[in-house]
Amino acid sequence: MIILSIDTSQSASVALVDTDTDTVIAAEQADDQRRHVEFIGPALARVLKADVLPELVVVGIGPGPFTGLRVGIAAGIAVGQARGIPVRGLLSQAAIAEELVRSTSDGPTGTDGATGTERPVLIASDARRKEVYFSVYDSADASLSAGPFVARPAEVAAVLAEHNYVFDPAGDAHELTDAAADRIGQRLGRGFLLYPETLGAPSLEDLTDPRADFLAFAVARELAAGRELSEPIPEYLRDPDAKPTPVRESSLR
Repeated sequence: MIILSIDTSQSASVALVDTDTDTVIAAEQADDQRRHVEFIGPALARVLKADVLPELVVVGIGPGPFTGLRVGIAAGIAVGQARGIPVRGLLSQAAIAEELVRSTSDGPTGTDGATGTERPVLIASDARRKEVYFSVYDSADASLSAGPFVARPAEVAAVLAEHNYVFDPAGDAHELTDAAADRIGQRLGRGFLLYPETLGAPSLEDLTDPRADFLAFAVARELAAGRELSEPIPEYLRDPDAKPTPVRESSLR
């Protein structure tokens, strides 16, 4: 399947991917986290110049900040409507989990060599306001295990504990001695770069933001596993800042 994928949950990216041949036909990635509007239109135009027609548009639905997330989802819906092809969504952090699994050539990353236990992967992204969005993914098949959540970095361990995960920010993910299968192994995402003193250092600094090409591969994995994709509806995890102005009683008379 030829998939056009878009993610603007953190930095913006666009990709056209042939999932049958595992080929990235065209891809563009922005470095600036705050220029989604300026990036997305020209990037889409360049990627769609490829001599293939997408059969499905997939957008990263977050979680992410309001403005940036809406840009990518709106662009994906516009392309789908213009070309008469379906538009679906997937949680953006699935792209990081997919990239991790694909980058591991000697078995699932997050495996404890002493016990053979596959460790859950914690992914944390920048939520602004001194908070992080975070989720737990399976290290073997990149499937979502828990989340997404939003909290201050100091609250992450407690939230995970409520869902039966053990997270030790000071622990070394590569030298775990606790054989419990629910102990967090790899730590990935921009959140660990921003708050290493609270969350610990990232396991791999290169796996920072979701990338559209890996979002497309994550979609292919979801479909192959028989899991349904979401509607292209943003996952904010917060109420909007803008609130309707209360109607005064006198105005109703």
